[in-house]
Amino acid sequence: MMKKSLIIFILIFKILPAQELPYGVPNYFELSPTGSFYKINLSVPSLFPNDILNLIEPIHFKSHKIYFLELKLEKVEAFHFELINSLFSENLTLNFIDLNTTGWVGPYTKNIIVNNSPFISGQMKTDRILIEISIPIGQEPKFPIQKILHPKRPKHFEQPIPIRTLRSRESNNKILLCGYWPPSNECIRPFSRNELFNPNGWIGENWEDSGYDIVSFFPNFTPPDCDNCGQGNGDLEVDYQDTSDDWWNIVDSINPIAIITFSRGYIDYSWEMEWKYYNSINWVPDFTPPTLPTPSPPDSTWPTNSPRFSSLPLDSIVAAIDSANLGLNPYIDYSNGAGNYLSEFLGYHGVWYKAQMDSADVPCYTVGHVHVGGLIGWETAHEAAKITLREVIKVVDEFKDLPGDVNEDGVVSIMDMLLIISHILGYNILSENEVVLADINIDSVIDIYDLMLISNIILDFN
Repeated sequence: MMKKSLIIFILIFKILPAQELPYGVPNYFELSPTGSFYKINLSVPSLFPNDILNLIEPIHFKSHKIYFLELKLEKVEAFHFELINSLFSENLTLNFIDLNTTGWVGPYTKNIIVNNSPFISGQMKTDRILIEISIPIGQEPKFPIQKILHPKRPKHFEQPIPIRTLRSRESNNKILLCGYWPPSNECIRPFSRNELFNPNGWIGENWEDSGYDIVSFFPNFTPPDCDNCGQGNGDLEVDYQDTSDDWWNIVDSINPIAIITFSRGYIDYSWEMEWKYYNSINWVPDFTPPTLPTPSPPDSTWPTNSPRFSSLPLDSIVAAIDSANLGLNPYIDYSNGAGNYLSEFLGYHGVWYKAQMDSADVPCYTVGHVHVGGLIGWETAHEAAKITLREVIKVVDEFKDLPGDVNEDGVVSIMDMLLIISHILGYNILSENEVVLADINIDSVIDIYDLMLISNIILDFN
C-alpha cells in the first residue's frame, strides 16, 4: 500500500495496537481544535520559560486538560527537545506534532523517560511545531520541556570497528533483514524466500550482482495495512519470547555476514539510525503472558541496563538517504536507546549476536537497527532499505577479505607465503589490494614478520 492509505488510517485515529503501547495518537487529531493556538516565535537553540502554561487556556477533554503551544522557527531545520524528567507527573502525556506534515514524535510519559537523564526527544525537521501536553484535571500544570536544541554528536560517540576474520569466506554470503510493523515489514518483503509471504518472488539472490544473498523475516498482519494488528503471525511475532526463539533459529540457520533490523518508529518521515541498545530490565509489556522478556535482562553475559552499540555505517547511510531525495529525514539517534519495546529487543539481539560471533572469530561484520517513520510509503521505504543495504555491503566488501589470503582463493596457504617472499625479494611486486591482505600486522611494511604470522594462521587452520 502507498502512504496515502496509511495517512488516512492515521487521520481517522486508527493505529496499530502494537504501536499504541510505546506510542499512541495525539489528542489533537480527535479534537480537531478550531481557532488559533497560543504561539511563540523562537530560534534554535532556545530555553522555555517554566511558567508558560499559565498563559495558555486549556481544552477539557476526557478528564484531562489539553494544552497546545504552537512554535514557529526561523527556518526549516533539524532539532529536538530536552525534557525535564522530574516534571513528568503520573498520566501526563507530551506530543510534538509537525504541522507541515501532520506527523508526530511521542508520546512521552513518566514511564517512558524514568530511566533516562536528561531525556532528549526524537529528532524533527520542520519550522512549525505544535506541542500538546495532556494533564489530568486536578493535577498542577507543569511544563516538562527545558529547551529546544540542535542535534549534536556526543563527545563519546564511537562505533565498533568491524573485525577481520581468519576463517574462509566460502559459506558465508547472506545478509539478514528483519522487520516488524508496516512499513518496516513491507519494505523488506521482496527479500523473503517464503512464497506465501512474498508471492512476487525473491529478489535477494546475488542481489544486484553483489555476491550476497539478502534474506528477510518479519510478521504479517491481516489486512496488511491493518488498524487492529495485534501480535501478528509469520516469521516473527510482536512477542518477546517468540521473537527471541525465532531469532536464534534464524541466525543459526543462515549465519549472516551482516544484519539490519527494522521496526516502525515515530509517525513521521524519519529514517532513524539507532546507535545503542540496552540490556534492559525495563520493558513495555507485549500482548501474551509472559508479557515481559524472560529472562530480563535478556543477556546474562552483559551488565544490566548497559548498552551495546550499532556497527552499521551510520554516517554513510544518513548521507546516502539524504542525497537520494526521497523526502525522508535520516538521522542518527545518539541518546535514549531504541524504545524499550520489541524494537529495542530485536535491535539488542542483533548486536548481541555480533558480539558472540566476534568472540568465536566467525564473520558478522556489521549490525544495527533502523526505525522507519510511520508516514513513509511502502515503495519509498523499500527504496530507502535498498540504499541502506548498499552502504552495508560496502563495509562487508571492505572487511570480508581474509588476512593472508594474498591470491584470494579463499584459503591461507603456502602459495600466499611464496607471493610475499617474491615481493620481499623484489621479483614480483604485489598490487595495492594484495599488499593490504599481506600486511598481517598492519604496519604498512611487508616483511618477515608478516610471513611468520601467516605461518601461524596456516598452522591454526590445520
